Amino acid sequence: MRRRRRLILVAGALLLIGTAAAAVHVGRSAWDLKEALDVAGDDAAIAVKAVGSGDIDGAKAAADRLVDGISHEIPDDPVWYAAEALPGIGPNLSAARRAATAVVDVADDVAPAVLDTARGLEGADAAGAVRVLRHAAPALTRAAAARDDVAEDLADIDRNALVPQLANGVGRVVDAVDDIQPLTDGAAQAADLVPTILGAEGDRRILVVLQNTAELRTGGGITGTFLELRAHDGILTLGAQRDSSQFSPAASPLTAVPAAEVRSLGDGIGRYVQNTSMTADFRVTAQLASAWWQKSGETAPDVVVSMDPVVLSAILGAIGPVETSAGVLDQKNVIDRLLVEPYRTLDQDAQGRLFSDAAAAVFTALTERARPAAMIPGLVGAVEEGRISVWSGHPDEQKVLARTALAGPLARQDAAGPNAFAAYFNDATGGKLTPYLTVGLATRSGVCRADGLREVEVEVSLGSTLTKRDAETLPVSVTGGGFYGAAAGDIAPTVTVVTPPGWYAGGVSLDGAAAASVDAGEDGRVLVTRRVDLAPGGSHVLTFRFIAGPDVPSGAATPELLHTPLLKRVDVASSDIGCPAA
Repeated sequence: MRRRRRLILVAGALLLIGTAAAAVHVGRSAWDLKEALDVAGDDAAIAVKAVGSGDIDGAKAAADRLVDGISHEIPDDPVWYAAEALPGIGPNLSAARRAATAVVDVADDVAPAVLDTARGLEGADAAGAVRVLRHAAPALTRAAAARDDVAEDLADIDRNALVPQLANGVGRVVDAVDDIQPLTDGAAQAADLVPTILGAEGDRRILVVLQNTAELRTGGGITGTFLELRAHDGILTLGAQRDSSQFSPAASPLTAVPAAEVRSLGDGIGRYVQNTSMTADFRVTAQLASAWWQKSGETAPDVVVSMDPVVLSAILGAIGPVETSAGVLDQKNVIDRLLVEPYRTLDQDAQGRLFSDAAAAVFTALTERARPAAMIPGLVGAVEEGRISVWSGHPDEQKVLARTALAGPLARQDAAGPNAFAAYFNDATGGKLTPYLTVGLATRSGVCRADGLREVEVEVSLGSTLTKRDAETLPVSVTGGGFYGAAAGDIAPTVTVVTPPGWYAGGVSLDGAAAASVDAGEDGRVLVTRRVDLAPGGSHVLTFRFIAGPDVPSGAATPELLHTPLLKRVDVASSDIGCPAA
C-alpha cells in the first residue's frame, strides 16, 4: 500500500515536472513568437512602403528580413498544439501561430510574383511593359488569391480575446496584409487589362478627356480637351484632337442620364460637352464622351480615360519637362500655367487652344519617353483621389475595371462601403474661379433621436480668396461676367451630397439657418443639392443632415466622405454629432 502510494506520488511529481517543462517550453516559444511578430510588423510596413515608392530592392530586403526573423519561431510540435486547446491561453497561442504563418505565406506566395514583375518593369518602355505583364499575369493572379486566403484566415482571429500585447502584434500583421490588397489586386488587374488595352491583341483607340478643374464638375472639371491615342503592341501614337469650343450644344441629351442627377443639376449634363463629367456615374461620362467624339466625325473609342491637370503634373514628374506653346511645362508650374495665367491674359479661344496644345505636347512626350514603372509612384495618389477614371467598351474588360479605383466617382463610393457619403461640386459661375475657392469638409455622426436611429452631418465650408479689385479687373473668362446667373466676381459652387443606400434627407442649413434644397433619389441613395454664392472675400458653411433608415446597421462606424477631386488636397475632419439639449 505504501509502495503504491509512493508510486502515485512519484508519477504525480513527474507529471507536474513534465507539465511545468511544457509550460516553460510553450511560454518561451510564445514570448519569442510575440517578439518576432512585432519585428515582422515593422518589416512588413517597410516592404509595403518601399513597393509603393518603387524601391524594389528595399522591399525585397525587408521581405527577406521578415521571413528570416519569424520563420524559425513558428512552432511545429505537439506540445504547442495541445496548449492551443487550453482555455484562456489557447486562443492567444493559436493567434500568434496563425499570424506568424500568415507573414511567411505572404513572403513565400505573394511577394515573389509582385517583386519579380516590378523588377521586370524597371526601365521598360510601354511595349516592354506589355510583354512583362502578359508573362506575369498567371503568377500575379495566384498571388492575389493567396493574399485573399491569408486575409480570410486572419479575419477569423478574435482579437478581443487576446492579451493586449499580442493583439497589437496580430493587428499589425492584419493591417500589413490589408495594406497590400490594392497592390496585389491592382497588379493582377493591370496584367489582365493593360496589355489588351495597349493593343497586344489588336489595335485600340483610347480617347483621353482632360478635365479643366478651374471650373468644377462632379468628376473634376469641365471637359475641355479630347485626345485620341492609338495603341499597337504597347506603342502609342497621338491621333485626332478636339477642344470644347468645337462642339455645339445638343438639343437633347446625347445619352440617357440618371433621373436623380437631372433633377439635381438639370439636363445640361447630356447637352453641353463641358458637362460630360457632371454625372457621378463614369459609365455615363464615358458614353457621353464617346458620343461627342463620334458627333465630331471620329471613330468610336475602345477605351475612355478621364484625367485632370494634377495627373499631368504627375506625368511630367516622371517624364521630365516638355516644350509647349505655353512655354516649358514641368511638374511644378503646370497647374499655374494651364489653370491660372491663361485666363488672366488670353481670350477664350486662345485659352482653349493653349490647353489643347499643351496637353498634346505632354502626351506626345509621354508616347516617346514613358517608362511605366517610373510613372506608377506618382500616379498612385492621383488614383486614390479619383483623378483618373477608365471605361472600356469591351464588356469583359469593363467588368474588371468596375471593381477598381479607376471606375469613377459612383463606383468608388460603392467600393468604400455602407458608411461612404460623397460631396460633389459643380460650378455655376461660368468662369474659371476654382483657384480662388477654398473648401473644408467634415462629418459628424451619432445617435440623438429617441428611436435610436443614427444621424450623420456633412459640413461643407466654402470661401473665396478673390478680392473686390480682382472681381472688377479680371476678364470675363475668369469671373463669368455675371452672364450665367451669378454676379461678376461671385463664386457659385453647387454642392451635392450623396448618401449610401438606405438613408433619408434630414434638411440643410446655411450658416446655421434652415435652407431650401433639391432632394432626389436613385437606387436607394439620396442626393441633396444646394447652391451657394460667395462674394469676393466671403464665406459660407453648408450643413447637410441625414437620418439612417431602419435597414442601416446601427453600428457607430465613422462615416467616410469622398469628394470631387479639387486643385488642392482636402482632409476630412470627423467628430461626434451635437445633440440638442433636452
